[in-house]
Amino acid sequence: MERFLFVLGSNWQLSLAELDNYLNYSQNRGKIIDYSANIAIVEFENLHQDKQYINKLMEIQFILGGCQKIAEIYDFIDINTIQDAFPVQINKYRFVEKTREKILSIIGNLIIGKKGIFPKVYESMFYAVSIYPNLYDDNYYSDILVKHFLPFLNKEIMEILKQKGAVKALYYQYPEKNIKKGNLNPIFPHHIIKYELLKENRAEIIFGFTEEGVYIARTFTTDDPNFKKKIDEERPYKEFKSAISPKLALIMLNFLNIFVNREKKKILDPFIGNGTIGLFAILQDFQIYGSDIDKKKVKNTIRNIYWLLGLLEEEIPPFIDKSVLNHDAKNLSDVFEPYFFDGICTEPDLGPFYIKKPYYTQVKELIERNLEPLYDKFFREAYQILKPNCRLCFISPVISTIDGKDIQVNIEKLASKNNFILIPLLDLTRINNKSNQKLKFRRQHIKTLIDAKKGQITKRRLYVLEKK
Repeated sequence: MERFLFVLGSNWQLSLAELDNYLNYSQNRGKIIDYSANIAIVEFENLHQDKQYINKLMEIQFILGGCQKIAEIYDFIDINTIQDAFPVQINKYRFVEKTREKILSIIGNLIIGKKGIFPKVYESMFYAVSIYPNLYDDNYYSDILVKHFLPFLNKEIMEILKQKGAVKALYYQYPEKNIKKGNLNPIFPHHIIKYELLKENRAEIIFGFTEEGVYIARTFTTDDPNFKKKIDEERPYKEFKSAISPKLALIMLNFLNIFVNREKKKILDPFIGNGTIGLFAILQDFQIYGSDIDKKKVKNTIRNIYWLLGLLEEEIPPFIDKSVLNHDAKNLSDVFEPYFFDGICTEPDLGPFYIKKPYYTQVKELIERNLEPLYDKFFREAYQILKPNCRLCFISPVISTIDGKDIQVNIEKLASKNNFILIPLLDLTRINNKSNQKLKFRRQHIKTLIDAKKGQITKRRLYVLEKK
């Protein structure tokens, strides 16, 4: 089995869950064999047998919302060897030198060749070294890997390329002030596009760390954040303060577990707002339907859809005006036939957009009077219009209060009442757990996960439900 390195998004737990779900249920079966807060190491069952596996990786990259890059792994160095070569404090200089020579020997054998990072020597060569640590707040990363290991790699790889025959060998230079402070991010996907690092004579060389050691890999495909940003920010209508991100929209769509014949599958967003989920569902080839109680938002969504189809230079489907309706989610069965949808993916009304933390009693009243009755009736209607054994991906709010408590809707109770089963987002029988407490999952099945920025008052909790 060939191994590949996936660079995870900022919400690494959610990214890991989405990736595992894809590997478990898509046609590209595989398993996560190692992970950190930044990367996942994947073994596919059959992907390496496909001569066009790079194209497959590009397809996977396009589908996944929580994956920044995919790289092919060339070798692995255990953590003890790395720490011997780059100790926190050097006591035995000769031992350190010998261990570094060992690392250089490994890297030297990987750089050039048919199965190497570069297929052959070119007159002009350029590379960027990206180090993904086990955890960014690890002192070993800031003090040793950034300040010593990175400069070592840059210098020695350049020397190897020149020794092999490259006339000109250059590397990406990170800001010196960041290196000195130990505060450094690896290059972002837009850098890969800007510096053309997917070309044969150019490369991003990744050194991805886990508890066990470092995986050496070359990036073969990357996310295109500029395109997602264009859709998200340049569409005619958007609410910047409350809309979900493109990445979360894609992750939610992937948890519906529809990876084949997407163009034939009907997806509903019954709280469509200005259409974030709908737009990215179209981008993923789904047949999108939507509704909203707000007439203005329905018009805005339809205009956004027309704008996206124009951007993609695709024909406007004749049914599009009739597929997004001004209708109450509490009465969906009035306008949609039973068993009509292959999946429902939505973020409902989450309550007010709080600038300051509300009181606990305030939020409790909001949930009991508004949100619980709304969600309850929505689940009842969703059950009628969703096909058997199909999924509903749903966001529910977790609201921080001034009293110091978080309060949320009991979605599992409402779902069970309306004949939906809660599907765990992550099954730890498929992943080897970690010893580091910051990386360790404490339960065998991760039922739900939160997506939120630091200090956010209303956090999004993601649920996946399946119709009984």
